[in-house]
Amino acid sequence: MNKKNYITYFIAKTVLFAILAILVLVFREKFVEYLPVFIGALMVLYGVEGILLDLLFHRHHFFNEGKTYLGFIELLFGVVVLCAKLQFEYVCIIWATWTIVRESYEIREVIVEIKSIAPKLISGIESAVVIVLSVTLLLEPGEHHAMIHTYLLAVELILSPLCVLIDELIINYKEKKKLEQNKTPMA
Repeated sequence: MNKKNYITYFIAKTVLFAILAILVLVFREKFVEYLPVFIGALMVLYGVEGILLDLLFHRHHFFNEGKTYLGFIELLFGVVVLCAKLQFEYVCIIWATWTIVRESYEIREVIVEIKSIAPKLISGIESAVVIVLSVTLLLEPGEHHAMIHTYLLAVELILSPLCVLIDELIINYKEKKKLEQNKTPMA
């Protein structure tokens, strides 16, 4: 998959997640009622996505980037949440823990790429805010905080792919600009 397809994928993901976010907001009471099903399915979806993206983009060093491991962890968490008859609070704890692990990985990527042509600072800031908010759900995993996190999930569903898309567009712009500078003959 080339860079253009990668960006097209994130445009489609941004639109689909925005629609999903609207549905979560409109049906937030039902969402909280069916929290294990929705969160479990979302974890499975993210896990499969991480594994597939790693296979498609990092075939030469599959398993070395950590996305594959994260994908398997998300897949496992998702299956546990979907199959086990967990109390509501446990689902909230798993949800918060999953989010913290996932966003910590994103911050790690930002730190690794800090000296690159265009560090993914927007994604890093979004991840830090989400971690802080997830800690509140972890500290008090009840229905009240789950309802509040429903709003946060809707925002995250929109921002998560959108931040990646914006970061990728910035990187593409800077790479094109650098190529143009290198092609310009020196006087």
